[in-house]
Amino acid sequence: MSEELTLGQVVMIALLCWSVYALFVKIRGAVHRKGLPEPSLPPDQLEAYQGQAFREICRRAVRPGPHVVMTDYFARRGWNRADVFLILAEPLKHKLIKVSGWRFGEYSVTRKGWSEYERKFIWMGGEGVHISSASGGFVVANVHSPQAVAHGGYGNRTNTPDVPHQRLIDALRADADTATPDEAVRAREYADDLASAVDAQDADRTGRILGRINALLSTATAAFTLTRGLLPPGP
Repeated sequence: MSEELTLGQVVMIALLCWSVYALFVKIRGAVHRKGLPEPSLPPDQLEAYQGQAFREICRRAVRPGPHVVMTDYFARRGWNRADVFLILAEPLKHKLIKVSGWRFGEYSVTRKGWSEYERKFIWMGGEGVHISSASGGFVVANVHSPQAVAHGGYGNRTNTPDVPHQRLIDALRADADTATPDEAVRAREYADDLASAVDAQDADRTGRILGRINALLSTATAAFTLTRGLLPPGP
């Protein structure tokens, strides 16, 4: 008797594996949806929250593939399970992320999703992070110095201030109290992310976060007076 598998046997094994996985996905979905509470989010906020949640998953994953657990993030934002299903419906539908593992709140980023993240949310080049060649925005991170200083600015500037990271973090959190809801969420997230990156002495991640802060300041309302006092626009 030949020990080699025929093409038909290979196909049958593949179909069996696919059936087992499909059953697993179906059962997992039923478990996750069991006893869902009522959604608590206003519909007009869903689009903003989708982008924020997607970016956070990408930031935690670092690259396509690894599983990340988001339950702590959802709890901090005050989102219940029904809210999460609504927020992540579009990223899942368009295969930017996928559900991973068995527990609720585990996700991974697909290659398609990572390409989208890189295209829209990561600006890297040269020594620091370039927001836009048209706007002239830029930041340069230096997290290894004892002073933990950020050199940053937005708009066309020739001289940039040396800004201690902690002052920038405190300013963002204070300005968030008077900002619009969407801007406040972003400001607090960036402040938390910057504090984490500086503590880890991760220069690349710090640079990316400083880039997001510059992008926020370039479009934000007048609420960010403290942060703009540290990173004022050029003339």
